[in-house]
Amino acid sequence: MRDVDSDLVPELYSRRELDKARRRHRIVGRIEGIAAAIVAGTIFNFLGWIPTVLALGVAGYLIYRFVLKPRKSSRAFDAAEEDLT
Repeated sequence: MRDVDSDLVPELYSRRELDKARRRHRIVGRIEGIAAAIVAGTIFNFLGWIPTVLALGVAGYLIYRFVLKPRKSSRAFDAAEEDLT
């Protein structure tokens, strides 16, 4: 990670606390990854590959469509309607 200039950011945490938090974050991330792999393997085992992959694809599309995709502002839509009248 890149260190930030200490003049711009006040010292809130010591170097030891930051290193401990990074180490703990890595461990938690690995545990979450292992748990996700076990859960995915169990689901694949019970349901089979094709329905699970299709369901994950649909879920991924819905997440993209409703959560991640930027929406057009309603102001631009209202301005377009006013130009037509």
